[in-house]
Amino acid sequence: MNRPKNQHWVPQFYLRQFATPETRGEEEAQVWTFSRDESDGEEVCTNVRNVCAKRFLYTPLDEYGERDWNFEEKLGDLESLLGQIWPALANGYPDLSEVSMRKGLSLFVAVMSLRNFEKRKEVEGIHQRLVEAFSALPIGPDGIPSIHTLVADGKSYEFDPSGWKEYREWGKKEHDRFFVEAIQSEAVHIAELLMKKRWSVVVAEADAFITTDQPVALHHADRDRFGFKTKGTLVSFPLSPTRLLIMDDMHEEPENQFYPLVEGRIGAFNYMAWINAKRALITGRPVPDVLGEMVAWADRQRFGPSTMKQ
Repeated sequence: MNRPKNQHWVPQFYLRQFATPETRGEEEAQVWTFSRDESDGEEVCTNVRNVCAKRFLYTPLDEYGERDWNFEEKLGDLESLLGQIWPALANGYPDLSEVSMRKGLSLFVAVMSLRNFEKRKEVEGIHQRLVEAFSALPIGPDGIPSIHTLVADGKSYEFDPSGWKEYREWGKKEHDRFFVEAIQSEAVHIAELLMKKRWSVVVAEADAFITTDQPVALHHADRDRFGFKTKGTLVSFPLSPTRLLIMDDMHEEPENQFYPLVEGRIGAFNYMAWINAKRALITGRPVPDVLGEMVAWADRQRFGPSTMKQ
């Protein structure tokens, strides 16, 4: 079996939707990328296979030193399934209330929100902070923290410190495996939350929407800290340059609707995607045009143009 060593956290079948018009539909599809990190330089046009990928991202080493391909194969199955219905999602007007499609897309969006390489890097940071925190607690003669209860948000939780020494010594192999296990343990719960939201799609007549290296974006009008479970959280996900999926809690409004893009609003939608990006925007359109639209919208909202790249 030809197993991919270069593993994408944004799938290639999805990225091809955002390819330049002249390469869209071709095997060697090209996209423009533009980084929010100035050290990366100006925009670059590159093959989709070079975008949002990392070697062995989802294939951690097992206890025998062999690659575990189980999760990578699950991702492949999910992408194959979604790839079959994506043309309708990307270009058509499918029934958003259809249960099987809704379940599949909810799981795909949930997984996309978790599989990002930046999430993998966060694993090591969290581990380091926990080790530092527990190392500062009273340590018993056996070298294990002398605590058996944790209190968080006013609730008490039993804590078993017996595996402390092993956890303290975690390295890359353990972090890789934890990352994969976390995606699998959390994805279904997030998908269930998405299923309960009100869905709608904003439709553009021509290429308009960008995507990013973190396509699933969360927004909240009133809170700085929020997540999928927080009431009022809006989730946006570009399906294609002409379709933007919105999932919100405005159940007093009609559900499963398609709304035309209002003239002058594309800068707002792309700005929301841009500020949620980890590093780069991805588009088939000329990058100066995209940035110009966002700057114009930001100016109207009394944001300075300097906020567009920081």
